[in-house]
Amino acid sequence: MKSIPNLQDYKIELIQILSNTKDVELLKESLRKLFLEVLKNNSYMSLPEFKIVPTESLQFSVWYQDPDAITETLRIHQEKCDLYLWRCTDEKWYLDDLYNNASEITEQILARIPIFHKIPENPKEVKALLESGLMDFKPEIFPIFSKNKPNDLNEVLTWDDRFLLVGTKVENLKIYSLTEWDMLIEREDFYKKVGQL
Repeated sequence: MKSIPNLQDYKIELIQILSNTKDVELLKESLRKLFLEVLKNNSYMSLPEFKIVPTESLQFSVWYQDPDAITETLRIHQEKCDLYLWRCTDEKWYLDDLYNNASEITEQILARIPIFHKIPENPKEVKALLESGLMDFKPEIFPIFSKNKPNDLNEVLTWDDRFLLVGTKVENLKIYSLTEWDMLIEREDFYKKVGQL
């Protein structure tokens, strides 16, 4: 899998959001819009979950001793990644009680959000992403990795020059080599013809 190639191009915009946004609800919406922009060429990827949680509920698990934190915290969750952003009376955003500099927070967000670094390069990776929930099941916009189409595209979700991914939902995904797929289609065609005799 690869990272989004122009990810660092969004660093300035993310720093501006952190510097100019004072409200946690506005931060949530601004980050969500920015993430959609980052993923515009990979819109089949699932956005992280953005949730506002009571800051007090995070005491001793995320932050430890800052009594001046505002009452609400933005939780960004995806896969095994949890990021927590809150403001304090010093008017700064804090990330995970470790960072309070907008540039450092930006670097952490861009480095740690899984979907920014798991762009698929073949059908096997698409399958893994679908099964992990990092990709939405939207076959009409799945990436295709080869210009050479398989002989039969029935239930084929994506392909490259060696393999293809077949299925109608996440629960029945299967990888076939192109040779295996051609043999399966030949058998199906044979049985259809025999059944019509």
